[in-house]
Amino acid sequence: MLVNLLDKRNFFIQIFIIVLFTLLGVTNFNSIDLSNLEKLGIVLTILTIAFVGYIDNTNDLISTSSYPTFVYILWIMPFIAGLSDYRIAGSLLLVTYVTVQLLYFESEKNDTYNAFDIGVFMSFAILLSPPLIFLGIVVFTYFLTLRVVEPKIPILGFLGFILPILIVAQVSFLLDYYFMFDFYKEQLMFTMVHFEWKQLFLVPIAIILIYSIINHFKNVNKLTAQKKRIFLLMHFMFGTMLITYILYGGNNDAYLAFLGFSIMLMLTRYFSESKPKIEWLKEAFLWVFMICLLIYNFYDRIPRFFSLITEVSF
Repeated sequence: MLVNLLDKRNFFIQIFIIVLFTLLGVTNFNSIDLSNLEKLGIVLTILTIAFVGYIDNTNDLISTSSYPTFVYILWIMPFIAGLSDYRIAGSLLLVTYVTVQLLYFESEKNDTYNAFDIGVFMSFAILLSPPLIFLGIVVFTYFLTLRVVEPKIPILGFLGFILPILIVAQVSFLLDYYFMFDFYKEQLMFTMVHFEWKQLFLVPIAIILIYSIINHFKNVNKLTAQKKRIFLLMHFMFGTMLITYILYGGNNDAYLAFLGFSIMLMLTRYFSESKPKIEWLKEAFLWVFMICLLIYNFYDRIPRFFSLITEVSF
């Protein structure tokens, strides 16, 4: 059912998926009385979702199906309330833009000077959420691997990265905003992720991801050299953000939203191109993925739901 529904790109299905699961994510808000900064966070989150939907609908490099929209929106759904933090939401939008630019970076139509833009946007993302510094290191390392092709790439990337940091540091110094240095120091202190029972529902998704990664490396020789490098970079970015979440997640699972684009690429490739020996396996994976994330999304409300049913019954 889901395979037949998502196997082809359909604009109306994509819009339906975006609206439905975004609204389900919005139900996690405990109050509609939001501060202006929280409203800003929601606007930035909506922009990120719209941007991913636009890229999915216009980019044949990712897929020509509706799998990307389905995977991305479902994944980000449980974290929409946490993205009311404008700093994390802003960083997510910037990192998503950077990731999309990296997809095209080695294409013939790409301009070398885009490395400067990527550096600038990555720098602003880190200024908003300092733990993303590790992701910045991965991106810069990728630029270093391209210095043989074009020596200017790592230089432009570094200049773009350092420029916003120097401006913020200079302004902070001139205005005696020394508290900003304390803020960044505090943000970079480890706050290890705290275990919650609902995280167990992410285990089946992790198994599906591992299966898709194994499938990817089994068929990696079928890809062009450019796609090999891009998918390898996406895997590194995924691993880096997972480590960042473990080190800095604390009680806030919003950092898991940063895994969304990488997960979208990995699972989309598996669902679009794989032909499992067991025909129903792909369908089963899609249902497990959706059900686990729906349970994760409504986990805190399930006890209230059963309590309400009990009260009505008696």
